[in-house]
Amino acid sequence: MDVLKTKDAAAALGVSQTTVKRWVSMFPAHFIKDRFGHYIFTDQDISRLRYMKERIDQGESLDQLELESAACKEAVEPESVMDSAAGYSDEVLLRIQQVEHLLSQKADDVVSMQVLQHRKELEDLNRIVNQLMESVQQLENKWTRSRPLDKEIHLPDLQSHRKKRSLLRSLFQLW
Repeated sequence: MDVLKTKDAAAALGVSQTTVKRWVSMFPAHFIKDRFGHYIFTDQDISRLRYMKERIDQGESLDQLELESAACKEAVEPESVMDSAAGYSDEVLLRIQQVEHLLSQKADDVVSMQVLQHRKELEDLNRIVNQLMESVQQLENKWTRSRPLDKEIHLPDLQSHRKKRSLLRSLFQLW
């Protein structure tokens, strides 16, 4: 048993969606909605709507229509309607799962691209560090070659420095 949406039912009848909604709103007990509040139509519902269209085309108004006439005597079986609604909700759940799968796959692709970008940036940084190390090594080599090995760096004589400081202290103590 197929379940149609309002758009599909309107296309099958050759009328607008608004017309189908208006007809259905006149007989809410005969048409069901899904859990989202949207009308869903079974084959029996489509036959009711065709009957309504025929009667309106013959000049009757919506107020004069009775759906319990001979053309629509088939009783709606609640179980079959519920099965149709369940099939519709299963279809919706399947689509939601497909969208979740695609979303997860897209997220994985984005993360993979970010990891590749970070890897490239790390390789660039590693290359720059290696160039800097080479430059420092060259500068060290150049500096050691230019410095004479026989000259030693002498520190100032600490004893003469101490003597001067003690002499100055003694002078300031007198004052």
